[in-house]
Amino acid sequence: MTDECFVIVNLLAGRGRCRRLWPSIERALKRSRIAFRHVFTEAPGAAIEIARRAAKDFSVVVAVGGDGTIHEVATGLMGSSAKLGIIPAGTGNDFVKMLGIPPKDPLRAVEILQEGRTKRVDIGRVGERYFVNGLGVGLDGAIAWRVFRSWRWPMIARWIYLYAAIYEALCYQSSELEIRTPSWRHCGRLMMVGASNGRYHGGDFQLVPHAEIDDGLFDVYMISDMAPLRRIREIPKTRRGEHITLPEVQIKRADRVEIISESSLLGHLDGEPTEFPAGRIQIELLPKALEVIGTPEGMRTSS
Repeated sequence: MTDECFVIVNLLAGRGRCRRLWPSIERALKRSRIAFRHVFTEAPGAAIEIARRAAKDFSVVVAVGGDGTIHEVATGLMGSSAKLGIIPAGTGNDFVKMLGIPPKDPLRAVEILQEGRTKRVDIGRVGERYFVNGLGVGLDGAIAWRVFRSWRWPMIARWIYLYAAIYEALCYQSSELEIRTPSWRHCGRLMMVGASNGRYHGGDFQLVPHAEIDDGLFDVYMISDMAPLRRIREIPKTRRGEHITLPEVQIKRADRVEIISESSLLGHLDGEPTEFPAGRIQIELLPKALEVIGTPEGMRTSS
């Protein structure tokens, strides 16, 4: 297996931000001690198979893009010994914050990649699909779909997550759900529920402010229904992680979660919109299933 890095560059990430940043990232890589080859991808899902093939020959596979790119590359690396490197160049850049990688400084990310400090992190799985940061259904799933549909509106690009959160907070209809884990169960009308590995979602929303990516457990959040205007009023608290004191919010821990619904649910995997059919969504945590590169601060082991 070669010591070269294989770099997968998603030129569409960040609504073209990655395309604009790539020349400076490439120059930084060439100035570093990192030997690398790179490939561009512009098709959704294409990075999964590219990463899967690269993992057979390269010890480090690097995702250049946003959370969706990381999601795809990590999926392709599952079951291999290859390490995941990340150079953030997307919009939200949520997962990298848990690794100590600056979300808006890709050149510093190149330095971190060169330093090569690693740790093993937990990975979530639902069916045959994986996620590194989190899975959500309900309001946050509807927000992910709203973001996806709104990329063609350049005038709101900078505020796209906040716009989507406000729009769906006013319109979303909550569902009757049953949540089961090996040690507890919850039934009721829920506005949103999810299994989170990382703390941050949708940019700077600290949805689960005490989550850790290597502790062997999901932080399972369940938020009961609220009136639309109250949802809007509480959004700032979610950005600061202060919503967890609200009576409608519960956060519990588990390594396996089952979400049962009589109707289909809008959802997301690492911010990528998906739709789950009616029935059971079975989610499990794979402890320390992937080795990733980050900073010394990000490498600290959870207590």
